[in-house]
Amino acid sequence: MKDDVVDTLLSMGHDVKVDQTKRTSFDKDEHFEEAFRKRLKEGYDMVFTMNYFPIISNICESEGILYSSWISDCPNLPLYSRSVSNACNRIFCFDKNECDDLISRGANAYSLPLGVNIERLKSVATSENEYLHDVSFLGSFYKNSYNHLEQVANMPQRLRGYIDGISRCQLRLYGYDLIGEAFDAAHVEELSRIALVDLGEQYEKRNADIYRDWIRKNVTVIEREEIMLSIAKRFKISIATDKLPESMEHLSNVKKLGYADYYKDMPAIFRRSKINLNFSLRSILSGIPLRVTDVLGAGGFIITNFQPEMSLYFENGDNIVWFESPEQLLDLIDYYLTHDTEREAIRTRGYETACEVFSYRRLLGILLDAAMS
Repeated sequence: MKDDVVDTLLSMGHDVKVDQTKRTSFDKDEHFEEAFRKRLKEGYDMVFTMNYFPIISNICESEGILYSSWISDCPNLPLYSRSVSNACNRIFCFDKNECDDLISRGANAYSLPLGVNIERLKSVATSENEYLHDVSFLGSFYKNSYNHLEQVANMPQRLRGYIDGISRCQLRLYGYDLIGEAFDAAHVEELSRIALVDLGEQYEKRNADIYRDWIRKNVTVIEREEIMLSIAKRFKISIATDKLPESMEHLSNVKKLGYADYYKDMPAIFRRSKINLNFSLRSILSGIPLRVTDVLGAGGFIITNFQPEMSLYFENGDNIVWFESPEQLLDLIDYYLTHDTEREAIRTRGYETACEVFSYRRLLGILLDAAMS
């Protein structure tokens, strides 16, 4: 998001310098600290980053300079750092649950949705391009080394069965976090005996939250593959991802788009797909994922799972469409593929909402006003 943020701040009349000093740690790096402190001596009103970096917060705290961070990942483990309560911090979260947690820990935290660069996407969003895809999905299936739950060795079968059970239940629920309730302290203690988590003494002990996010990610892995398979049985679907699951490699209804560059490829795919799909990472408990604003800002039509904060900005069936079960999703795809007029009206109103509510210019204006007040 760096280029979009920098371009927008410059267009708003601000003097912006991008620091690209490499660092080796989120917390301590003598070379980085020395170089960054020297940079700050040039005189700045504020340091800004996407996501939170404890090492930068601690430097700004000692130098007496404001540090604003806009959180775009959830979970964002550096937020478990004790440094979040530094007086210099202004932390902006797209997920209200995360924001409330930070406030309870003494942080200066604010709720702010993620944005989109309307100016950059205007030519794509307002074009009359013909549709190349009926249904599209851009995103990860998370078939990688970061699926920590799968790497836990010697897990008791009973615990594995319990995790599988609550995962299956969570698959049927949208807008409610069963895992946070069902994976209680006793199960956290049991898992902690075989899966050590130690972020370091500079961090709060948040094993329970970390384990629950492992399970939430596992739910996301299962959900995306199973739903994609069910869609591919009935509809043609184009998928842009870093690695397609083996179960989908040879399906005749699946068109493989490969990796899609965020700036060059994604907006055109969003605009030229009749239906774009979003499945939020289950660790995002309430907020609106970036994918939703990306699609709307590019002038695309989207069907997404329900998230609690969507009701603050959207009306289902008016400027967005959300589903609350896999079966309903299939019915919605079928309906909107055959009701072009309704789909186009929702697409247009969705783009108007993106322009009015989620533009970087508006949201960065709110951020700067809150940070400097």
